[in-house]
Amino acid sequence: PDAPQVTGAGRSARVASTPCRPRHPAPSAMPLPPPACARSASHRRTITVQSYARDDGLWDVEGHLTDIWPEPVTKAGDVLLPGGAPMHEMWLRLTVDRSATIVAAVAATDAGPYGPACGAITPDYGQLVGVQVARGYRDAIRRLFGRTAGCTHINELAGAMGSAAMQAMWEDMIQDGTHKPSAIDGCHALKSDGAQVQAYFPRWYKAAPATG
Repeated sequence: PDAPQVTGAGRSARVASTPCRPRHPAPSAMPLPPPACARSASHRRTITVQSYARDDGLWDVEGHLTDIWPEPVTKAGDVLLPGGAPMHEMWLRLTVDRSATIVAAVAATDAGPYGPACGAITPDYGQLVGVQVARGYRDAIRRLFGRTAGCTHINELAGAMGSAAMQAMWEDMIQDGTHKPSAIDGCHALKSDGAQVQAYFPRWYKAAPATG
C-alpha cells in the first residue's frame, strides 16, 4: 500500500492513514486490558536506572531520562527536531553509603528544548550531598530544586532513583540488621504490624493496638 501522507509539521503534524491502523504500533505484550479503541504512539518517556556496587563499599546509582516523539516536533526557535531524536535527555549519578546517605551527586543534560539554558542548572544538583535516600527524600528534592531552583526532568529522574537505590542496597541492608529498611511502613505490603514484617523482619514488627 501507498505510504501515509504527512501534513503539517511539529507537534501538530498529522498523518493521513487508514482508520484504525496504528502508525507506530506499540509492543503487543502487556499485562493490561486491551485499549478501548485504536491508537497510535505519540510520545515515549524512558527512565532507566542502573546501580553499581563499588569496591570501596559505596553504591553508584545512575539514572537516564529521555523524551522522544516518533514524528518531527518543533522545539524552541522553530527548530524541527527529527522523529526519534530526544527532546530531553538528562543524566544523574548518586553515590550513596551504607546508611543510604548521598555522598556525591553529579548531573548532566545532553538535550533540552532551550539548548545550553537547560543544562545550566546541573551543577546545583551537588546540593543532594547529605540527603538520605529514605523517607522524606522526595520532599528534599522539592525543597532544594522546586520551581525555578531546578530542572523538572532531573527532579523526576532523581525521584525515581530513590527507590532504585533502595533495591540496590536491599541485600546488604537486611543482612546488616542495624538499619530499619525504609520500605517498612512505606508500602502497603510492609506495614510494621503486618504479616510480612512479622515473618521476614521480626525485629521491626509492631503488633497493632488491640481494639474493642
